Amino acid sequence: MTTAHSGAPGSEPEAASAIPCRSLEIAACLDELLASGAPRTGYDTLLHRAADVGLYDVVRAWSLSDTPATVDKMTARLLLPAEMLAALTQETAWSDDEALTALTTELPLAVRRYSTKQRFNRFGHTGCHGEDPVRR
Repeated sequence: MTTAHSGAPGSEPEAASAIPCRSLEIAACLDELLASGAPRTGYDTLLHRAADVGLYDVVRAWSLSDTPATVDKMTARLLLPAEMLAALTQETAWSDDEALTALTTELPLAVRRYSTKQRFNRFGHTGCHGEDPVRR
């Protein structure tokens, strides 16, 4: 993001104004990673990883709740494979700690955004287009 200012005293941009932009930056990166069909990335990989570490119900609850609960840094680290976390830190040019801090709130919101775009069958899984989830 490029910000122009006149150079006059007192016309410097506020540091607090960069925070929402950083939040939008990680949200866009997470949306891209979850929608990716590349090996070892994407929503399905996140669900498999959650099942492996015993947090499947937590991740599924994010997609079912209007306001998904935040998580701690350790949970975010457990849920994201190292490849996804490395790709995220590379895209945003953040440190691992900064990325994990942002992921505590942004990961549940990204899962919610992604899941509301998908069609689910009666078992809560994607990929079945034969059943309309609205007509249950």
